[in-house]
Amino acid sequence: MEKLKISTIWLTGLSASGKSTLTTRLFDDLNRLGIKNVTLLDGEAVREKFSNNDFDSKSREEIGRKKIELAIEENLNGNIALISGIAHRRAWREEARKKIENYFEVYLDADVNVCAKRDYKDQYRKALSGELENFVGVTESYEKSTTVDLVLNTGTNSIESCADQLLKNVLKFIGYNK
Repeated sequence: MEKLKISTIWLTGLSASGKSTLTTRLFDDLNRLGIKNVTLLDGEAVREKFSNNDFDSKSREEIGRKKIELAIEENLNGNIALISGIAHRRAWREEARKKIENYFEVYLDADVNVCAKRDYKDQYRKALSGELENFVGVTESYEKSTTVDLVLNTGTNSIESCADQLLKNVLKFIGYNK
């Protein structure tokens, strides 16, 4: 197999925009193609690993930095890192782009109302009723990037269509030519 570019692919967007679903699908698709040096760093799993279940800005920034550190470590070990995480501050994603050598940012564009309808955890309802503070998309804004590498409209396109487009773009980015 040809030498692939070791990279970090970060899927960002609102809660329930499809980050975990598409990141897991990408992981499975890459493995099916024989690309086995892939590590999945899902937002919730990383939070659990570091026992950080706070959602204030300071805690979110700390988790974001931990994801950057983990991604760099995985890249140095020869692995492609797939990250799913809201990372709602543009500056945090810009920091990731500066620190990670081969960084590919994917923004999942889905309207807050679409995400709220998909929300199986009932977080949007709680945030809208005031029961939940610091909820991105409701009580905190999501700052869109000016240098995003790929935008997938997960609000109107099917998961299959978005997964196909994601895979195609990631394979091109990492230099897969089969």
